[in-house]
Amino acid sequence: MERTKIEQLFENYSFWRHLSEEEKKMLQEQIRWCTYEEGQMVTDTGRDCLGIFLVCDGILRANLVSEAGKEATVCRIHPGELCVISASCLLPALPFDIQIDAETDSEVYLLPTGILRQIMEKNIYLENFIYKKINESFSDIIAAIQKILFASLEQRLVGFLLDEAAGEKDGKIYMTQEQIARTIGSAREAVSRTLKGLVKGGCVELFRGGVRVVNRKELYKKI
Repeated sequence: MERTKIEQLFENYSFWRHLSEEEKKMLQEQIRWCTYEEGQMVTDTGRDCLGIFLVCDGILRANLVSEAGKEATVCRIHPGELCVISASCLLPALPFDIQIDAETDSEVYLLPTGILRQIMEKNIYLENFIYKKINESFSDIIAAIQKILFASLEQRLVGFLLDEAAGEKDGKIYMTQEQIARTIGSAREAVSRTLKGLVKGGCVELFRGGVRVVNRKELYKKI
């Protein structure tokens, strides 16, 4: 990749200005371009440690996965953002299984684990940057666990609907009930029952392949 291109990609991150010219060249030679289709698994739980992803287009989703296979979304990584949790093996392992998949068709740059580890051995700034980012991801994981343990299903569902509809003028969320259930760590049947209750309360409307928020004020009262 051209040097100017990689500098444009990473110059806004604090570690970049502390890399030597040799280290920048090493990253330039190793960075990879990857594409993923919607729904495709990017990393599997406990088995993959590919490196750091920089999302250029699309959305990646990090999921917390229980031993029983139950999932809950920890965070989403949007264009221009880094996904560092995919390189968590570079530091003491997180005591959780995290799976990353493509929520939409996605295009990303990948900084492989091997070259990152090699530079981290000599450059404390990169090590500190990754450590800080992984700690932030750890906070997201704890928040996701707290929601599952202490918030009711209705509260989790309402919070999710409000977050998803925040940027949509028409309030429409194009996700199936199965996808919503997976995201908030519940069963489709339970989500379906709760949505029906919200429909009766005049808070949402259901349409094929999605949900429309029609009364945000009433939804906020349920959180």
